[in-house]
Amino acid sequence: AAPAPLPHLSLARVDVDSDGWSYVGKNILAPMVRAGTLPLRVLARKYGADMVYSEEIVDHAIIATERVENKEHQTVDFMPKTKVPLSASKQRKREKRRRGRRENNAKFRTYSGEPVVFQIGTNDPVRALRGAQVVEKDVCAIDVNMGCPKHFSVHAGMGVGLLSSPETIADILKTLVRNLSVPVTCKIRLKDSDEATLDLVRLIESCGVQAIGIHARCVHDRPRHRALVSRVKPLVTALSIPVIYNGDVFVHEDFRTMAEATGSDSVMAARGALWNPSLFRPEGLLPVYDVMRDYIDIAERYANPFKNTKYVALQMLGAQAPKSEAYKRAQVSKEPKGLLDSLTHCKEELSLIDARHYQIGVKFVDRKADADNIDRNRRKHIKSLKEGLARLQAARKARQEREAREAREEGKEGVQSHAQMDSAKQSEEERERGPGAYGGGGKELEEAPQQSASSSQPSKKKRRW
Repeated sequence: AAPAPLPHLSLARVDVDSDGWSYVGKNILAPMVRAGTLPLRVLARKYGADMVYSEEIVDHAIIATERVENKEHQTVDFMPKTKVPLSASKQRKREKRRRGRRENNAKFRTYSGEPVVFQIGTNDPVRALRGAQVVEKDVCAIDVNMGCPKHFSVHAGMGVGLLSSPETIADILKTLVRNLSVPVTCKIRLKDSDEATLDLVRLIESCGVQAIGIHARCVHDRPRHRALVSRVKPLVTALSIPVIYNGDVFVHEDFRTMAEATGSDSVMAARGALWNPSLFRPEGLLPVYDVMRDYIDIAERYANPFKNTKYVALQMLGAQAPKSEAYKRAQVSKEPKGLLDSLTHCKEELSLIDARHYQIGVKFVDRKADADNIDRNRRKHIKSLKEGLARLQAARKARQEREAREAREEGKEGVQSHAQMDSAKQSEEERERGPGAYGGGGKELEEAPQQSASSSQPSKKKRRW
C-alpha cells in the first residue's frame, strides 16, 4: 500500500508575499525552547492554529547552517555546515540510542507555505541580520526574543537581558527592518513599572516593527504566578501597531476572553498549547492520549529526534497525569514504541468520559506569599546581567585589540615595503649612472666600495661581545 501523505500537505498554505499576512485576529502557537519544532507546529496547525512560532534559535547557530531541500519529507532543512567528528565510544552510544532509526538533526525545519515566524536570539545587530538573512526567504516573519528569563540567555545579553539596553534594542530592530523583506516583530516581558514598560514599547514601535508580543509577566515572575492581564490594556491603547497577548491561555475560550480583557489584536498560547495542542479546536479539548498519539505519529513521519519527541510527550502526559503508571513508563521509554505503549495504560487509568475533565488544572501562587522567591529570582537576574555585561565588554575589548594589532601590522608592512621600494630605486639609479657615478675615474671607483666595506665591518671587540 502507498504510504499516507505527509501531514503538512493537507494544511492550508500561506503565501508569504501576499497582502493577507497580518497580526490581527489570530490564535498563535507561542515560541517555546525545545518544543516549537516542526512536529508540534504541524499538530497545532492541524487543530486550528492560525500562526506558529519556531523555538528560539541563537544567531550563531543559524549562521552556521546551510539550506537543504529534503525531498523525502518535502521540507526545507537548515543543516549544520560542519560536523564535529565523534569519538568511537560516543558514536556507539549514539547508534545504540537511535536503535537503527534515522533522525533529522536540522537546526530549523519548515515547509513551503507554513505560516511560521522565526524567532532569533541575539545581542548584536550585525549577527542578527546575518542569521535572519539565512532563513528570510523561507519564513513569514522574523521575531527577536526579548522575553526569555533563563540564565543561558540572559548571561549572554539576550532575552530579557536586552530590556536593560534600549540602545541595543534600537540598533537590532532598525537594522533588521531596514534590510529584510519580511515583517520584523519582537516579544517582550513587562518591566517593573508601567512607565518603564510604556517607554520601552514606544521605543520598539519607533523602530518600525510590524507588531509586538507582550508576555503579561515581569522579568522576575515565574509560570506559577498569574499573568498581569490588567497591565497590558494601557500599552495596547498607547500603541498604533498590533499587539499579541501572551499569558494563561489553557482552553480555546481563553483566546476570546484575553483578547477582550486586554484589547490586543491577537493571542498566543504557550504552556496550554504544549500540554494539549487541541486547545486550538473550537470544539474543545481532546483526551491527552489521543493528542499524544497524533504527535508521536507526526514526529515519526518527519524523523524527529527521539529525545525531542520524548520531551514534548512527557510534557503532555505529565500535565494531565504526573503520578500515573503511564507517565512512569513513558519516562523510561527508549523508543517511540515505548511511548505508544504508555498511552494504553494512560487510557486505562484515565477513563475520561466528560470533556470537562480534559481541562488541565493549573495551580498559581500569590505573589505576596512568594515574595522571597521573587527576590531570589531578581538577584539571580542581576547576577546574570552582570555576567553578560562583563562578557560583552571583554569580547568588545578583545575585538578592539585585535583590530588595533592588525592595523599596526599593516602599517609596518607598508613602511617596510616603502623602504624596500626606495632601496631598489636607489640601486637602479646607481646602475644607470655607471662607472663614473662617484665623480672620479676607475681607481676611485674601486677604492670607494673597499672603503665602505671596511667601514661596515665591526671591530674585534664588538664582534666578541
